[in-house]
Amino acid sequence: MPDRSSAPADSGVVRREVLRFAVPGVIGIVLLAVASLVVAVAVARDQSLRDATVTTQWLARSVVEPRLSTELVAGRPAQIAALDEALAVTVAGSDVVGLRIWDRRGVVIYADDPRIIGEKFPIDDRISAFAPGAALSAHDADITRPENRYLDPTARIVDVSLPVTGADGEVYLFEVHQLQDTVQEDARRVWWAFAPVILGFLALVALLLFILGVRMARRISNDLQARQELLQHAIDATDLERRRIAAQLHDGTVQDLAGVSYALAGLSSRARTEGDTDEANLLAAAAGQTRDAVRGLRGLLVDIYPPNLADTGLAAAIADQAAALEPHMTVTVDVADVAVTPQVEAVAYRIAREALTNVAKHSSAATVTVTVREESDRMTLAITDDGRGFDPRATPDGHLGLRISEDLAESVGGRLDVDSSPGRGTTVRFTGPTAPEQPT
Repeated sequence: MPDRSSAPADSGVVRREVLRFAVPGVIGIVLLAVASLVVAVAVARDQSLRDATVTTQWLARSVVEPRLSTELVAGRPAQIAALDEALAVTVAGSDVVGLRIWDRRGVVIYADDPRIIGEKFPIDDRISAFAPGAALSAHDADITRPENRYLDPTARIVDVSLPVTGADGEVYLFEVHQLQDTVQEDARRVWWAFAPVILGFLALVALLLFILGVRMARRISNDLQARQELLQHAIDATDLERRRIAAQLHDGTVQDLAGVSYALAGLSSRARTEGDTDEANLLAAAAGQTRDAVRGLRGLLVDIYPPNLADTGLAAAIADQAAALEPHMTVTVDVADVAVTPQVEAVAYRIAREALTNVAKHSSAATVTVTVREESDRMTLAITDDGRGFDPRATPDGHLGLRISEDLAESVGGRLDVDSSPGRGTTVRFTGPTAPEQPT
């Protein structure tokens, strides 16, 4: 059954999330209303340039660089569409009228106007902007340049450019076209005349949104609790079914195969005694294959239904997880009996399982060693392989296993360290607190 003690916490989380939505909504209304009055307020040229540079820096670092993948550089439509969507949401309602990304050859690899994507233009006067660490540049746009032929020739536009680094390590040039504001003293007077009325109206709207947000939070909290109960029932049913399947495999198929492997080994020994070497070798090979199948099924059982650490203990649980690797590499498991809390034991097992899964998938290792030791009132779990290794600082986006393991280690007051580099294997080390001694 679900833990009902979590319901108030869930309600608080939902309320905070709704209020986080409502408050920015009020701020957005305020900004929109104010912007509608001050759009014509006087802004000097240097202020316009500063605004443009801030916008460009924010877009470059927060939106463009995280999405500047090799697929985008290659002109893949999906990546171009994703960057289009991210930039459109970000610059909607602003005075940005054009966005482009250039490579060193002068080819436009991205533009909000698809008509110039892939075209090449002369950039001899901008080649210095591609230097790593080059300063941000802001200047009046030259409407006569061929790449600007689709811009409004009557508009006053500022070009702001900044070097950005792609996923391939290459430097590209991100360029933003932004309108300059004009000076209108009348608009400033209108702003001061209507400011009290507008701010009072917006304060009322903010209060209404706050009340509606609280009521919505209460309704969502109740719905969430009911949903959690249904989800828990589904999880319990799934857990029961996984346990049933695992029990049938363990008590049936695995035991039968284990018996077959023993029988084949016995027949092999008899055939060898009788001098039939060929048959003995065939039977020995069959016995080995059967044992490999048993080990594979044991690993599958661990995936289907992880062991109950309270019943099996950490050593047996890790041994079962490591058994799946034995047909492909030499595995050594040496787990000392260290007194830890159930929470630390569970985290240690999950970290070991993640590390062993990574060894199987990525390392191409010949040997792997798992050890657990107690050192200075701390438990140390180490998984070491002799595989190809990797650079922990260059883990690709989307590979969250190590990050999750780090969070798990920190959640119990421990620490996760990864020692690896290409060509020299990997060691994943978890250090956690031991259980406090019980008074006698």
